[in-house]
Amino acid sequence: MYTRIREEKAGRRGGAARAAAAVAALILSACDALTVSSEPEVARIKIDSPDVTEVNLITADWFTYVGDPSCPACEAGVQLLRSDTSVVSLPFERTYRLTPRLQFFAETFPVEREPAFLTLTAYIDGREWLNSARTLQPETEDGVRETLRFVYQYTVPRLPT
Repeated sequence: MYTRIREEKAGRRGGAARAAAAVAALILSACDALTVSSEPEVARIKIDSPDVTEVNLITADWFTYVGDPSCPACEAGVQLLRSDTSVVSLPFERTYRLTPRLQFFAETFPVEREPAFLTLTAYIDGREWLNSARTLQPETEDGVRETLRFVYQYTVPRLPT
């Protein structure tokens, strides 16, 4: 009789251990579900306009954010470290492979110095991230120019500590 009771208690402990292991596995799989399993691979942009046939396009795959020391409360600006500027014909669509930095920057504005309605749509791995459209005014005498801009930087999501 003593042996039988001991076996029953051992069986219950084994069941509790299996239940604890199942709960631990569930918690770990829930944590995995909260994180993204893969990094993005491509960025695609589309630009179009009913008003102009060409636009300037600046793209970059390496940039940093730089604050203005004279204005600590101001938003940091983007400083391009490696970029390409070109004139492209509309409608324009191109896919860019992301570099290991997982950054992408695109900015566009009309070649002509007249108001023009532009659309800029940006996708990351086929998912739309930006769909912007508006009339851009020509560059002012002060050198201020309206543009359409897309800035993307992938960061690994983490649970709060």
